[in-house]
Amino acid sequence: MRQKSHHPRHLLWRGVIAALSDAAMATGIYPLVPHAAMAASRRRKDRDGPPRQLRAALREWGVAVALSAARPTGFLGLPGKHGHGPRPIIVVHGYAMNRANFLPLALRLRRAGLGPVLGFEYWTLGKTASAARGLARYVDAVRAATGAAQVDVIGHSMGGVVGRYFVQLGGGDGVVANLITIGAPHAGTDVSAIGLGRPTKELFFGSTLLARLRAAPLPTRTRWTVIWSRSDALVPGARQARVAGVEEIVYDDLGHLSLLASRRVADEVIARLRQ
Repeated sequence: MRQKSHHPRHLLWRGVIAALSDAAMATGIYPLVPHAAMAASRRRKDRDGPPRQLRAALREWGVAVALSAARPTGFLGLPGKHGHGPRPIIVVHGYAMNRANFLPLALRLRRAGLGPVLGFEYWTLGKTASAARGLARYVDAVRAATGAAQVDVIGHSMGGVVGRYFVQLGGGDGVVANLITIGAPHAGTDVSAIGLGRPTKELFFGSTLLARLRAAPLPTRTRWTVIWSRSDALVPGARQARVAGVEEIVYDDLGHLSLLASRRVADEVIARLRQ
């Protein structure tokens, strides 16, 4: 499934942001700086925190560099795009990223006989509501092309908030069979303050957007699973990632991007998409 082409200005900004993101990962600015800050904040409370955070940071750095190198492959689609599973699976990337971040997970989904696995691309400097409307149109197009009554949506980081908006406020309840959010800042994250565009306000603690989502009824027909890690330095801890009343899966040792490369996470995702 092809999406409508992005505006040239959007493509230019995406290129700039991608270059900055890749440079931060290649030099280790991310993840070493935020993980070091997390380790320092835990030093007094948890003696095992700093060593565990160092291991998580080194693992995260390796994953970040690998996914940065793989970014150009996002233009080619994902493994499993011709799969024949119970439902189409639409993956929604995070801020300043693209569908290539889902390569490890998409490979495992294909091997599990699930799919087709399709990546939805959106303008991450814009409004979450606009991205959710674009996701709704893409879901309609996928259903029309495949004849599927429902789809599954997996959203990472900001992409999880986009998927949540679609399900809770955009008419996606029931159209989406399974919503799985991974490392998503459902209650906001202070890290958003150093970014660009609308997410600097919308994904910060106490924003109007997050208040609307918190006040919205939970889905009644879509099964929703929240996956997060205590070692995620971009969306750290229960304060940012949890949603009351929703199934959650929590890890201690995975970074923000490592969640997407983890076999343990993939196994949990696969088990839910087979339902």
